[in-house]
Amino acid sequence: MKSYLFMSIGFITLMIMAACSPNTTPATPPSPALPAPVSAPTSNVSPPTSQDAAWAKIVEAAKKEGMVTVYSYNLTGDIGLAMSQAFKDRYGIHVDIITGKGAEFIQRLRTEKRIGGIVGDVMDNNPANVKLLKGEGLTTGVANELQALQDKNVWVADILGLDPQDKHLIGFNFTTYGAWVNTNLVKPGEEPKDWKDYLDPKWKGKMLATNPTTSAGLLNIFIPLLREKMIDEDYIKALYKQDIRYSSNYPDDAAMLSRGERAITFSATDSVYSQFIAQGAPIKNIDRDGTVMSLTVVSAINGGPHPNAAKVFINWFISPEGQTVWAKAASVGSVRKDVTDFRPEAGRIKPRRPVLTTNEDTDDAAKLFQQQWLNKLWGRQ
Repeated sequence: MKSYLFMSIGFITLMIMAACSPNTTPATPPSPALPAPVSAPTSNVSPPTSQDAAWAKIVEAAKKEGMVTVYSYNLTGDIGLAMSQAFKDRYGIHVDIITGKGAEFIQRLRTEKRIGGIVGDVMDNNPANVKLLKGEGLTTGVANELQALQDKNVWVADILGLDPQDKHLIGFNFTTYGAWVNTNLVKPGEEPKDWKDYLDPKWKGKMLATNPTTSAGLLNIFIPLLREKMIDEDYIKALYKQDIRYSSNYPDDAAMLSRGERAITFSATDSVYSQFIAQGAPIKNIDRDGTVMSLTVVSAINGGPHPNAAKVFINWFISPEGQTVWAKAASVGSVRKDVTDFRPEAGRIKPRRPVLTTNEDTDDAAKLFQQQWLNKLWGRQ
């Protein structure tokens, strides 16, 4: 105990003497600097890139614009509300979503261009309709500026694959055009197994399809199948004689099938039908050879009043956050592998023989839709 006390007194004495002595320049080099505080950046953090800086300026400009107008076939009802609220929460930018049929937006934008007053900033639609508008100078390429497209190895499909050169078309949803039946009207084992089965007389007057005068949906299906020689024009003519009932859009199609107004639909998207299945509708997918798969796309409208907000919205739409909000609200699969699949199992189509839509298919669909080829083939014009 005495030894410990003696050492303590000696130490204190030395400290007092050091404090009282005059300052002098040390004869030896100073000790190495202490490590940086934990909160300071470490050497392995990459500095912001020029692209990051450019994107920050776009976001700042978008916030000043304060809003974005979206012409949408897909962001309807609660889905649109979820998307617009989540985007506003993130950026403080108001989203005005105007919904309608795909072909309606073609005429609307043509009119806006003619009178010199473009209202929309962003449009989602099927690729054929967007290709038409692109050909008329009504879309613009923004993909090279989007931050989300820097992400690598996260995409289910090439989301720029339907417009690889100009990149006006950006995929946000990987659509599967499936065949569906009302389980109260079609018994297990009686479902069509192939495209030729739809020509069976027992299905006459019992089938649904989207109206080819207001949507390119049927062309999006028939053209890849024609290319693969799984059907031909004679088949399409014979199918028309089956007294098909036409719906104005896929949600109407699903609602009619759910109510039992028809027993079968052969051309409807999984994104819509999985929502109805999640709500308990008596619907199920049936597997068949030749299930067409394609991207649904979003594009920036050329001459829109909020060009920066358009870029930020599209970027957010394909980001992990935007895709999560979209996939959950719409009950669809994401174009990103790092986003949860919220679809009910019965709404997930797993085709045994998928047919993937190509860039050339969408070009053909756009051209033939403009020419009303299918209506002429079916003798409706």
